[in-house]
Parts: sequence; C-alpha cells; structure tokens
Amino acid sequence: MAADFRRVLGERFVAFVAYEPDSAVVFGSRIEAADLDALSALTGAWHRDGLETPLVMTPDEFRRSLDTFPLEYQAILRRHVLIAGADPFGDVRIGPEDLRRACEVLAKAHLIHLREGWLESAGHPGDLAKMVARSAAPLRLVLTNLADLNGLPADDAASLAAAAERLAGIPAPLVTHILSLDEAPDRAGSVAARLPEYLAAAEQLWRFIDQWRAR
Repeated sequence: MAADFRRVLGERFVAFVAYEPDSAVVFGSRIEAADLDALSALTGAWHRDGLETPLVMTPDEFRRSLDTFPLEYQAILRRHVLIAGADPFGDVRIGPEDLRRACEVLAKAHLIHLREGWLESAGHPGDLAKMVARSAAPLRLVLTNLADLNGLPADDAASLAAAAERLAGIPAPLVTHILSLDEAPDRAGSVAARLPEYLAAAEQLWRFIDQWRAR
C-alpha cells in the first residue's frame, strides 16, 4: 500500500504511517482528485490483503485539526509506526484541555447510555445482561484516554482498573469485572446484578473528568 501511494503521489508523498496492524494514515503535501481516482482502483487489492482503506491527509490538515479529533489523533500518535517517508509528526502535541473535553464527552455518553439501556431493558434480566456486556468496550475507551491524559499505563484491564481507582476513586475490582466482559460476555449477568454500583461509578467517573485540570 505504501508503494502504491508513493507511486501515485510522486514528489508529493510525505509519509505512510501505520497505527494498527491493518490501519494507516497517508500524508501528502497536496491531495488531488486524480490521486483518489487512481488509488480507488486499488482498494479491492488492499482489502483482499486484510488492510483497511487508509486515512489520507496533508500534514497541515492533521496539525490544524488536533483540537477537533484529539482522542483519535492521540491514539495515532501513541501507536504509530513509520513505514515509509519522513516523520510527519515532529513535535506535535495535543493540548490536555482538548483531550479532557473529548474524554468528558465519552464519559457522559457512557453514563447516559447506561441509564437508557436500563430503561430499554424493561426489567428483563437477559436484556440487562446484554446491555452491560456491550458497555465494556465504551468504558475501556474512556479509561484508556483518562489514563493517557494523566500519563498512566493503559496496557491492560489491570492498569486501567488501577488508574480508575487512583484517579477517580472507583473500586478496581468493579472495573476489572466489567472490562472482563469483552472476552467473557457470558459473565454479564453477575455485573448486571451490580448495576446500581456500576451506574454510581460511571457518574463518579464523569464528574472527575468534568473537574479535571492539567497540573
């Protein structure tokens, strides 16, 4: 894929950066309609190789939209591997307040969806368990970004649970229990039985992020 972009963009090719095993960002000094037309014929081959269609932008577009997509771009900065070209990031840094605001959006949405899901379940234990199982991934995302915002490890469920307890005072065993549903959704019933505790923790998490200030 990197070779395809280098060939099509020519001297306008800047960098090809992977940030997941199958996801990448391509940077060009200028992106033209003819480039996209030529590259669109190659997407089928990329998909057959298990690769997602990459993001395509200029370095200036990336820098100017850091405050618009802070969490998404922070994930790219944190995980990226330069495959071809020159480092497009240099001293790029996302402002902590932009990260906090985006993290608060995630935390508030998570809390609201938990409340909504409880109502939608209409008291059926099976539906409650399914809702709780689906909530594990959004909670992991909130905690990953919260840990990152505070410079704490976010490598696994244990480190995220430790960050939640240290920062927001949420019991680590509860967080570990919820995050385990990613791999064991059949355990969701036992978490659903703790839903009042889970909701209180979600509200506490949102309030902490709402009041967070960079030190």
